[in-house]
Amino acid sequence: MQDNKPFNIRELSEIYDENNQDVYLSLYVDLVDKEHNLHIKRRTNAIKATIKNRDRKQAFEKAIELALDKVHNLEKGYPSAAIFLHIEDEFMQVGGLGARIPTKLVLDASPYILPLAKFNDDYESFILVLIDGQRSEIHVIENAEAEQVGEDSHTSIGRHKKGGWSQARYSRIREGVVQRFYDRTAEQVDNVIRENGNLRIIIAGPGNAKQQFQERLSSQAKELVVSLEDIDMDSVPPNQIFRKFVETAKQDEADKEIEYIEKFKSKIMTGSSASTGIYEVLDAAATGRLETLLVLEGHSIAGKKCEPCNEYMKGPTIPCSQCESDGNEVDLVNEAVEAAIRISAHVEFTDNEYLEEIGGIAALLRW
Repeated sequence: MQDNKPFNIRELSEIYDENNQDVYLSLYVDLVDKEHNLHIKRRTNAIKATIKNRDRKQAFEKAIELALDKVHNLEKGYPSAAIFLHIEDEFMQVGGLGARIPTKLVLDASPYILPLAKFNDDYESFILVLIDGQRSEIHVIENAEAEQVGEDSHTSIGRHKKGGWSQARYSRIREGVVQRFYDRTAEQVDNVIRENGNLRIIIAGPGNAKQQFQERLSSQAKELVVSLEDIDMDSVPPNQIFRKFVETAKQDEADKEIEYIEKFKSKIMTGSSASTGIYEVLDAAATGRLETLLVLEGHSIAGKKCEPCNEYMKGPTIPCSQCESDGNEVDLVNEAVEAAIRISAHVEFTDNEYLEEIGGIAALLRW
């Protein structure tokens, strides 16, 4: 059981009920919306009406009660929360999210991760270094929340009044102290990268400390820096600092969307390593060729799938070619997102009009 920790979305993408029963409850809650309980109640009643088995209906009702209790007992301050649980056993993951996400309740044969994937794309993790000439803080921003993972400082050197150092010697010694402070902080940044992967880096602080510190970073860390930002570390409250740079990182993410679209256009024009169409994308994921999945925000495609045979039926009346079953109704976009995450492909959500024109889903391929 996981409680109030970052979600492992790949682990969630690999979970499904072997008997193809709708036993996984996924609940996203916008805690800022005062009517979220009303939305959940309406959706709960709609789902209950579809459950014929009496025991399963009771299990679902108990699972809803547990989910709401867990969500409402999270630490105060989260604008949203999510919970995934099996209605008949002990599997559960629950946690707060650092930004608002629409309320949604789904009961399915696997956790419904599409909103979480969209959230993770909007608020990709990054490293925030707050630094001036005397102190530094390193934070990892994940799920739009900050966790401090490092800090350092140094004390300014004072000159003796009598028989003191010359100005030149004093400047050299002080500069050495500052440079060693920058080097220690840079080493901490490298450690964070080793533990968390190649996260984008934002460096913020007053004056020219940012530029001086950037010069002391390793070559790997320098390549990850996306922005240098001016900020007064003493006068601005920490929460305001974090919110500001969450939005800075989100804008950088929006710029990346355009880059992906332009890359896709270039590849599709030359007929190389790109694909459109939901079934072509699903096939690319199944064969490991999918590198980046491009998804239109809010897009869904109704389809059918035979879970035991792992086959998608390409038409509402077409049975499974292996067992001839009718299969189950699925959202093919969610299926594509799950498949992409399972093979560590990147998922990029966008509201770009071009993607809408070509059907709402596309892929950059590894080969």
